[in-house]
Amino acid sequence: MEQKQNGQRVDLYSSAYKLASERIPPLTMWARPNIRLRIHASIRKQLEAGETDPDRIAFAAAKDLSAPDS
Repeated sequence: MEQKQNGQRVDLYSSAYKLASERIPPLTMWARPNIRLRIHASIRKQLEAGETDPDRIAFAAAKDLSAPDS
């Protein structure tokens, strides 16, 4: 059962990451090398909080990127 949940979580992460990445212009991805790590951190935080909608996760991750780099 746990293996199935892990597989679903990986699928959810992948979908959300792809959706979030598509919202970011390629030049921005190139100019801000840490942006991929920030997307990852945002998605991971949301998954740990129990979010299950990849669109909502991606939107929130993209929104998190508007905050200044820390």
